[in-house]
Amino acid sequence: MLVYQLKIQIKPYKPDEFVSSMHSYLRSIRKEKGCLDFRICRDSEKKNTFIVVGEWKSRQTMEKHFQTREFELLIGAAKVLGETFEMNIAEVLTSGGIELARKQIGSKDKKTTKVKSEK
Repeated sequence: MLVYQLKIQIKPYKPDEFVSSMHSYLRSIRKEKGCLDFRICRDSEKKNTFIVVGEWKSRQTMEKHFQTREFELLIGAAKVLGETFEMNIAEVLTSGGIELARKQIGSKDKKTTKVKSEK
């Protein structure tokens, strides 16, 4: 799975306009082939900052999305309504629920124990 994240700081007088424009894009993008999820979140501490997250089944489906009109409009809205804009792309190698979290915590404890015993 591939994920892209857009972090956009919207101009102080434009957040309502940004949210309104995003609603129409959300429905269209979620219907694209290979889209696993697409959402927008508002930062709880910085009220004019939004995070847009797209999750894609493969690199090919994400790259095809980058060629769509909806993505072009999304980037256009970020440029016009935003003050700053940052994009990150990542590949998710492992995902899971509480069992994965427990496994990761357990492996951290083992590493810590091993380091302590070597001293």
